[in-house]
Amino acid sequence: MVYIRDLVKICRNCGHRYPKDYNYCTKCDSNEKLTVNIKELKTNPNKYYGVSNYSNNFEDIYELFTQTNIDKLNKFNLTQLQFENIISNIKKTYKSIINYLLGEYQIDLKTLTALDKILLFSKSFVKTDYKEGGGDLGHFKFNEIFIDDRATDALQITTLIHELSHFLMAEILEQIVSEILDTNKTGAVEAFVAYILSKNNLNYLVDEYCAHTVEGRFAVFGYQDYGSYEQCLLSFKSEFGEELIDVANQIGNTFAFYIKDIMESFIDEKLRNDIKQEFSRINDIPKYSQLQYETSMVFDWEAFYNVIKLMLTADLKVFVNDPAEMEKLELYTNRFKE
Repeated sequence: MVYIRDLVKICRNCGHRYPKDYNYCTKCDSNEKLTVNIKELKTNPNKYYGVSNYSNNFEDIYELFTQTNIDKLNKFNLTQLQFENIISNIKKTYKSIINYLLGEYQIDLKTLTALDKILLFSKSFVKTDYKEGGGDLGHFKFNEIFIDDRATDALQITTLIHELSHFLMAEILEQIVSEILDTNKTGAVEAFVAYILSKNNLNYLVDEYCAHTVEGRFAVFGYQDYGSYEQCLLSFKSEFGEELIDVANQIGNTFAFYIKDIMESFIDEKLRNDIKQEFSRINDIPKYSQLQYETSMVFDWEAFYNVIKLMLTADLKVFVNDPAEMEKLELYTNRFKE
């Protein structure tokens, strides 16, 4: 039986849909090759990221947070070379997956629209689907991106880039945890990183700033949008005051530097120009005031090293010693195992 979700090829002539192994339409007898409907393409690539031959598999949150592992996290021994290898491995993994998709579904990348190229790019990292309803343009949670197809192509593109940046921030931190604790990536590792990024106001602001900065790199000048970052600022100011905002932004921009490097290995100059053309089709007025949030400052490795340690360990003692927080982390772990 072939399910609707498996009908990923479509006839441009009559619109009839087929499974991936069909090449020509049998309904209208068109000689034109079937094309792949990227929107219908289902992927689950996250399991291929962070795959290594580590000694441990800490599946349970209580296994992850033994005293030995807590001590390793607090000592935090990570070299710049190890970090750069993580970035390199993420690139290698997505390229392998996207090449597989191109071959398996006989996709001609040159024939795709700018939106479909970015959509395929996103699907090579993480489950990416369209949502129905809701007031947000898109969101990322529990290893899945959802976007709203009611938005213009330009906004869908930048939303995908924004949400993919959230995935990559989490992925980088997960692979760092795996490296430090000598464990393969598990639901417990993913839950730990997701938890610290959402529950700590500094980490939350850094994550949002990074995603907006990466998104802004590929938007037309004046169409940068720091809306959700501005909302995060309110909680951040109430806890830290205003003096640490520039520091948080610089941390976020340092992560963005590496994430943009990953993105630009696929989004070349031609694709960037195609994205600019999509912005020329919308009627929104540029908001140059949003550029006030941008910074060119990044940390050197020594400072960045200490920042990553702080992000991973600042609240470690608090929730490890709080049964209620550990129970929440256990629920997070179960969600990542689904």
